[in-house]
Amino acid sequence: MATPNHRVSDLFARIRSTTDDRIALQEAAQLAIEVEFTTIPAYLTALYSISDVNSEAYRLLRSVVMEEMFHLNQAANTLIALGGLPLFTGAAAPSYPCYLPQANPATTPLVGLYRASPDVFENVFVAIEEPAPAHAPAQGTNYDTIAQLYEALIDGMKAYNGSTPLFEANPAGLQRTDIYLGKFGGTPLLVTDMDSALAGITQIMQQGEGSVPPGQSLVPVESFGAYNHYGQRSDGTYGPIIGTPLEMSHFVKFRKVALDTANFPATYPIISNPLRADFTSPTALALVSAFDCAYSIMLDALEAAFHNTPEAPNDSFFSLVLPLMHAVLPDLARMMMQTPARAQGDASIGPNAAPTYLYTPGQTMADLRNQLAALGAGDLLGGQDRSVMLALERRIQQIVKV
Repeated sequence: MATPNHRVSDLFARIRSTTDDRIALQEAAQLAIEVEFTTIPAYLTALYSISDVNSEAYRLLRSVVMEEMFHLNQAANTLIALGGLPLFTGAAAPSYPCYLPQANPATTPLVGLYRASPDVFENVFVAIEEPAPAHAPAQGTNYDTIAQLYEALIDGMKAYNGSTPLFEANPAGLQRTDIYLGKFGGTPLLVTDMDSALAGITQIMQQGEGSVPPGQSLVPVESFGAYNHYGQRSDGTYGPIIGTPLEMSHFVKFRKVALDTANFPATYPIISNPLRADFTSPTALALVSAFDCAYSIMLDALEAAFHNTPEAPNDSFFSLVLPLMHAVLPDLARMMMQTPARAQGDASIGPNAAPTYLYTPGQTMADLRNQLAALGAGDLLGGQDRSVMLALERRIQQIVKV
């Protein structure tokens, strides 16, 4: 398929051409993957910066991150069904600060790695998840809302008239329906035809990237029965639930946090949009390097998880992606955020270090293990951090043995 970030402004013209236009639809599905993933490091940075993990802000933001992982999964399934292969590495990996890939910079926010605050929730996160106005047109690129990008993908699939069957899955791809996200997210679907493709995209749009129905305000004032009330129902299906609380959509979750300024939790004083050049503390730089190593391994493993490689001894999603995402990256990030970015700094005042999310190809678990061992054995960490680092080293050993 085409390289990532290829402009799809001619999507509609190409799907009406006499050529096999599945490539345009593959590019649009890949673009959706990149859009969904671009939000995740931004949300995670804010999440890790919240010191009170029992706060509502933390709980709601974490639920959105988990649902974005589902969106990523379903967009990848759609791409494979259309004959493509999902890309997460190289040019497909985001570099911050940035706009959502191919978004309209005049109407969408600059996405960055920020410390959580009501302002960030309102002016960045709410703006990312803003629903499309009623009757908003589909937009293949330079889109104003994520919903309009998905509408373009839907329109393109419906209008397809190429000689190759639309849903002829790439044999090198592996659609994932086994990724469990707990009580969050929807149900990953195997995409085999138009109905299953639309069902998967509908779940994505219902959770946070939907449109406002005619006659309904963008920000509903009633606490029940609005457009974005969806979830897991008692019969095991996913869809509208009568009387579901308003907070179900990403947009409304973020508005709720942004407006409740009196109860916003304390956060670590981290650098916004950090660069390696910002760190003069050897400890901070070593932690940042270890985080980026783990992040790079995770991205490689995530990409491999959607590739059909029966000769691989272990499923990379369960053997690497989940352990790194849940057991390694959070601890490294929080250690970083309690470490001054500059030599002789004060962690209670800041600025403290934060992840840079730099992807570097070719990183290995041996590289990560060596970096953690050097941190744990050296004089860079205090007693409390040393215990966390030793626990991380044990987790890495367990991951390597899987």
